[in-house]
Amino acid sequence: MNKLSDEQVKQRLTEGRNYKRLYFELKDKFDELKTENVGLRAQASEQQATIETLKIQIAELQTIVFGKKKPPTGHHIPDPTLDTPTQPRTKASYRRPIPPAAAITSELPAPLPETCACGGSFKDITIHERYVEDIPLPDLTKDYQAHLVTKYHVQHGVCTECGKVTSGQDLGGQTVRLGSNVQLLICHLVSVVGLSYAQVANLLLSLYELRVSDGEIANSLASKHQAWLPAYEGLKANIRAAPTKHFDETAWAIQDQGNYGHAWVMSAHASPNTVFHLATSRGTRHARDLNGDAKGVHITDDYGVYRNLPGKQQLCWVHFYRVIRDLRGNANLPKEQQPYVSWWYEQFVAIYQDLRLYLDEPYDEVVRETQAQELWQRLQVLLPARNGEPEKLTRLKAQLTRAGQDRLFICLPEDTPCDNNRAERDLRQLVLKRKRSFGSKTQRGAQALATVLSICTTTWRSNQQGYFKSLAALG
Repeated sequence: MNKLSDEQVKQRLTEGRNYKRLYFELKDKFDELKTENVGLRAQASEQQATIETLKIQIAELQTIVFGKKKPPTGHHIPDPTLDTPTQPRTKASYRRPIPPAAAITSELPAPLPETCACGGSFKDITIHERYVEDIPLPDLTKDYQAHLVTKYHVQHGVCTECGKVTSGQDLGGQTVRLGSNVQLLICHLVSVVGLSYAQVANLLLSLYELRVSDGEIANSLASKHQAWLPAYEGLKANIRAAPTKHFDETAWAIQDQGNYGHAWVMSAHASPNTVFHLATSRGTRHARDLNGDAKGVHITDDYGVYRNLPGKQQLCWVHFYRVIRDLRGNANLPKEQQPYVSWWYEQFVAIYQDLRLYLDEPYDEVVRETQAQELWQRLQVLLPARNGEPEKLTRLKAQLTRAGQDRLFICLPEDTPCDNNRAERDLRQLVLKRKRSFGSKTQRGAQALATVLSICTTTWRSNQQGYFKSLAALG
């Protein structure tokens, strides 16, 4: 081999140093890109999870706005929240019942004509009874008295001995006021029927030719609020004494509080008694004001304020069921997650159905304790988090884990319902009223409505036929 010259050696050493420097520069660039690639992959994974979560939320919002779609195809799982199918209706149930004799206000004959259309006479004549139930309307009823007006001649005098001023009747207030019957009807229409002030005014005008203003309606509620306040407190004490109580809350706008406020309800299980509380916040003190020092079992959702109430808490299973049911039927649930979510749903529903079956069985405390332990062990198998599952399912698992056996299955040994449907049904009439009237104008008006709503609702459920008589007896 030819020996390299000094110039060639110098040139090759320079090239080697350049290659070495270039190697390290490229290596640093490669390491930097590698690190960046790992970060981008992690970011892409997070973004994909976020996209999947957002898709699920979009589908939920579409359901809220446009209504529910058809149930998902596949193996049918019966909805355990639905009541047992009722028995087929009889033919008599499609007919109005025959009124009692005391309800008949008049009797009119419907005789045959003197002769048949052909000129012949009739034989084998029989009598058949038919009834017509109707109401008087101002324009269609002869001598209809739309409403009654009583004029009082109130004597007013001064005692010649002591100088004391005395009147035969209180002369304070307006010269013309609404009577007690109208006030009772206003309370009923506003509370039980759930009408707005405008609807109440229109109804009174069309049926009784009686004009009332929003202020008069509000004053009627305020008057009955003061008169019925002792009965309201007594009703609250009665519910507190019940061994099982249902609690729930919903938004209720109060205009002078910036349209912020909440409606609370406390209902006694297996009783028509229910009490409402319209407050300015959703804070713990309002739940405590309703419950007081009462113990027993309170059935609620998993809202934190109920955890600190005295006694024991049973969480509503319907709330958990709705979460997994809606997730399983979500149109945007990724295909790779669908099999596991469907399996988890079927396992959870099986536990829920068994829980309802156990509650329908005759009560035996020892058996119920064993059943509660068995169901909790079955549920624990479903609770460990799993990679790749929807975030919503992970949160549901964490919620069930946090609740534990004491708050999920206390219904078995205590023999109480496992759902909070009673409180939700009680709040529904207020939710429907909210859509018509948009809440209360003032905090005082909200308090008056809470009292009237509680008394009227409970009385209506207890005694519909003697309803107004029962209300009048309260003052």
